[in-house]
Amino acid sequence: MNELLNTAVTSLGGSPAFLESARLFIQDRFGTPGLVAAGILIASLVGLILMKSVKLSFDVVRYVAVPAVAVTFVATYFLPYSFVYILPVTVAFFSIILIIKG
Repeated sequence: MNELLNTAVTSLGGSPAFLESARLFIQDRFGTPGLVAAGILIASLVGLILMKSVKLSFDVVRYVAVPAVAVTFVATYFLPYSFVYILPVTVAFFSIILIIKG
């Protein structure tokens, strides 16, 4: 188990000093179960951040990009402005709606 954790730490970036000192601190205080618990904690935090960023990117596509392009396309028929001039306004409008919604 210790060899597996050592290879994981070295593959993360050449074993920086603070990662090595944190690993040694956890190993001395809590032993191998502490290292496993710290690994699970870090993995769950990374997973949570990854899930939130994926959800945010899908929300941006669903609530900002698609409606903004659709409204801009419709607005080009009724307004004398081009697609390029209307798109930033609609993106800003739908971004504010997403912020209020979230």
